[in-house]
Order: sequence, then structure tokens, then C-alpha cells
Amino acid sequence: MNGSYNFLLHLITFGVVTAAFVANFILDRKLRAEPDWGRKLYIGGLMRTFGMFSPYTITLLIITGLINMHNRYSGAPYPWYEETWLVVKLACFLVVVFNVVFIIPKLGMKRAMLIKSVVEKSAPADIDQQMKQCNARVSLLFYVQGILLFMIVFLSAFGTGKHPGQF
Repeated sequence: MNGSYNFLLHLITFGVVTAAFVANFILDRKLRAEPDWGRKLYIGGLMRTFGMFSPYTITLLIITGLINMHNRYSGAPYPWYEETWLVVKLACFLVVVFNVVFIIPKLGMKRAMLIKSVVEKSAPADIDQQMKQCNARVSLLFYVQGILLFMIVFLSAFGTGKHPGQF
């Protein structure tokens, strides 16, 4: 059976990323549907809990991905960057990482502060409009991240590279 423990760890880590994405997507829909602002604040806290794992999973994906690239291309007659599917996959991954590190925390914090202001009775007059704009941005980000994760899976499954190694 061809494979390696590093490749298996890479797949498991990507599964954790996907599970966190799906959980946050479901919690986001629940947060929008919830009429009680206190419960919205609680659901937002749950979403942050899933987000706390992202630096660890990103780091582990980078390390295991680099090891997989080394295992795959160390004896190859051509360098890794000549594989178009791999370059596109890396570009998608970098966009996902950028969104996770820079965009999502700011957007989540802004929405949490808006919800907290309603709970504390210090909300601005146009809170409904601000929440609608914030929710629209969150929705767009979820769709972008979902498409990028799908592209990563598609490129991994149908790319020309197959992973070498032995269990």
C-alpha cells in the first residue's frame, strides 16, 4: 500500500479544517436566524472557539504539505513549480490562509462588537443596517472560502501528482 504517515496527517488536518468550516457555516446560519441577541452573542463565541484552531491547522498543513512536496519531487526530473495543478492549489491555499489570518478575525470581531452593543443597550441607531452589511460580507467570505476549499480538493484528487511512500 503506497502512502506515508505524513500524507495521512495532512489529510486528517485538512479534514479538521473542513469540519471547522462546515461547523462555522452552520453556526453562522443559526446566528442569523436567532432572534435573541444574547444567544447570538453566545453563538458568536462558539464560532470563535472553532476559529482558535486555525493557526495550528494552518501550520500543520504547511509543514506536512512541504514534506509531501519534498517526498514527491525529491527524485523527480523536474521541479515542483512546473506542475500547474500544484501551483494553482498553492495559490488557492494562500488565499484561504490570507482570509483566515487577516479578513475573518476583523469581520468576526466587528460583528461581535455590534451584537455586544445591542446586548449592552448601547447600539447605534442604524444597527439593523450595519448587521445586514456585516452578514452580507460574512456570507460572501463563506462562499469564497467554500469554493477555494473545493478547488483544493478537486486539484488534489484530479491533479497529475500521486504521493509516493510506504506505510
